[in-house]
Amino acid sequence: MADIVFAFDAALDRPIPLPAAAPPTVIELLARAPWEAFEAAVTTARQSRAAALVLFGSSLDPVRASPAQAARLAAMIIELAADGCQTIWISDDAADCANVARALAEPAGLSFVTPVAPQRLDIRGLSVEICSARGPAFATTGTGQLLPSFASAHSSLLPAQRRIVVGWDDAWSTLHADGTPVLHGLHAPLPGGSTPAAGTFFVWGSRRLQAVPAGVHPLPALQARAGNEAAAGACGALTLTNLGGTASLASSYHPVLPVAAPHSPATTAIHSATAAASLAADGRAAWREVATHRVAWRTLALTSLSGGDEELATAIWGALESLTPDPNGPLQIVRCAIDCGGSLTRRVHVSEISAETFARLRQLFDPQSFRMWCQDLEADRSEGVESLVRNASSSKSGATASFASLLAEQVLEAEKSGAGTAPREAAWLALELMEST
Repeated sequence: MADIVFAFDAALDRPIPLPAAAPPTVIELLARAPWEAFEAAVTTARQSRAAALVLFGSSLDPVRASPAQAARLAAMIIELAADGCQTIWISDDAADCANVARALAEPAGLSFVTPVAPQRLDIRGLSVEICSARGPAFATTGTGQLLPSFASAHSSLLPAQRRIVVGWDDAWSTLHADGTPVLHGLHAPLPGGSTPAAGTFFVWGSRRLQAVPAGVHPLPALQARAGNEAAAGACGALTLTNLGGTASLASSYHPVLPVAAPHSPATTAIHSATAAASLAADGRAAWREVATHRVAWRTLALTSLSGGDEELATAIWGALESLTPDPNGPLQIVRCAIDCGGSLTRRVHVSEISAETFARLRQLFDPQSFRMWCQDLEADRSEGVESLVRNASSSKSGATASFASLLAEQVLEAEKSGAGTAPREAAWLALELMEST
């Protein structure tokens, strides 16, 4: 059971990029994935008898979306409303809300939240306020703040017993350069140094893998679009009331007090939420993620020290079969990383035979019974730095050797500074290019 279901970055009008040479079956599965992921979130809301489905992030662009896409989404919103579940669309400003409402023909059960207009709901006897931690005021001036309470504009109302604060970053623009303009918004859920009121619950949507303050609940997109995202895809289910408890939780009163403004443009309106953690600890709120993805990306690592394309294809196919993918489960897009034992010659050879190896693998692929597609095949660029330094030291004489030595020094410095794997990956590629020329 859940009281509110959260769906981040449904991206219903943006198709997932297609892998090269993908067969029609894989293309069809990728094309259906965003909508099927959204349908999974809707099903979660319906089956859990949720009072609200909260959409935030890039759900559907009213300018890009086709009339058929808009009509399909509107029909799903109306069906949810018939089951007693309201759809709450969080947007950056009132103009966006008007455009979405017009594109969807104002379906029954759809309402909106903006940074200056939160929404008050009654959920199983609890007064719940949903508000946004986004908007141009936060991004450009740093002086914006969360509204103290919906009740501040309605003197006859008591403060809300629960407050749901929703925010998200702009990782869409940085992960997927498809020409989408950068949105107004906050780039990370950094603590602002102030303590939020009791009864506040924080949800943070992002396609990036990032650290969040204690008490902030990160949520990935419904469906990932590439292998560099935080998770394959899920929706969030929040239970505010424990109906099996001995005490009446609906009668417990936790008024929500004003939240302080951030101190700089880089500081988000989502503050360090210790109260949210205590709220979950006392049984009044429970958070869980429900998988919604229909496509997942994974890396398959295996060792191949010798042999041609036939031997390599056989080894890869055997490794894929051992994974025993569910015939009815999500499609898995696989990247094969070949450990060459530190041999630069073998790394170059793997690159040379990759096309022939792919051809053999795709001859074995049966889309009806095997839900895996091999997209990339390359020598493992995360192989140990010791092997990289050894190969750089044994490079040819002259300018090539000097460059290789400098390359090794730069990688060692990067490893010491904790710069990640990018310098090592680039160095392996450079050594392979020098070896093949």
